[in-house]
Amino acid sequence: MSTVAFEYGARAATDFLDAHRLSARTPFQTRGWWRAWIREAADAEGATPVLVHMTRTDRPILVVGLQLHQDGSTAVLRPLSWPWADYHEVAVVGDASPTGPEPDIGWLAEAIDRCQREFGARLELSDLIADGALLRAVSELGAAPRPSEVVVRLDLTDPDVVQRVSERRDMRRKRRRIERLGTLRLTCADTSARVAARLPAFIDLHTQRWRDRPDAVAPFDGGVVDRTFAAVAAEPSSAARLHELWLDETLLAGWFGFWHDRTYYAYRAAYNTGHGRDSPGHLLVAAMVTELVAQGTDTFDLTRGAHAYKLELPSIRALTMAASLEQPCRV
Repeated sequence: MSTVAFEYGARAATDFLDAHRLSARTPFQTRGWWRAWIREAADAEGATPVLVHMTRTDRPILVVGLQLHQDGSTAVLRPLSWPWADYHEVAVVGDASPTGPEPDIGWLAEAIDRCQREFGARLELSDLIADGALLRAVSELGAAPRPSEVVVRLDLTDPDVVQRVSERRDMRRKRRRIERLGTLRLTCADTSARVAARLPAFIDLHTQRWRDRPDAVAPFDGGVVDRTFAAVAAEPSSAARLHELWLDETLLAGWFGFWHDRTYYAYRAAYNTGHGRDSPGHLLVAAMVTELVAQGTDTFDLTRGAHAYKLELPSIRALTMAASLEQPCRV
């Protein structure tokens, strides 16, 4: 017999994650990401983690990561690690076989409905994968999907896109100009230990750009943001990567992201403002694209936000989705 189960609170959720291996569609549902975020960020966000899953089933065991907030007298359920994660979806216990049975969307809808009623909470979901199981389940419950955010991607299987990014005329000109000053090189920290070792320099580079700026979004603060990034980096299953572009021994730019399922997810960038006119961020992207293609990467996902620097590239725009369900009567 299959029953819905809730892992309520940070301790119960992390115990469950410690005991189970997960398969995830994006890096933001990996065990490493969820575990690090619960440990370092949940309390600061005023969020109580809730993992919803089944105890027994003959189909893939889905795990819904949610977080409970109290908004005055109203309880609100949002996706786990909101608003930090760029994508929200379910995870699967064990291996998610592409040839295996389809996830049980009916069960998923029932589980979400049970969770809402258990906590008497309004459901507010954003940044959902457009064709994902989570959106299909809440749609089955009567939620009307609506656009959430624009996301921007590069198709690295298209040779024309790769060439246009790596060999843009303006980039060739800037690369030649900056190479008169020294040698450009790309490095990549690709293990948890290496990322941890390079993270302080990346944080310092980002802080130089965004310190005391009113338009900064979740800047490094010497506290919870720094600790959460460090915790994510320390989790091998998060697949964190830190690419850096150097001019001799001067760090020009860096990108903290994730390599997951043949896709690179670009999460946070930083660049040396002293070399701003040379577009070090674009030079970094051009160098990364060449390396990622050689490693068999299909997509460079620039994630949410239709920022000008992303739209200058030969990119594809897509939408994530949002959905909500009103507060039910508590059971």
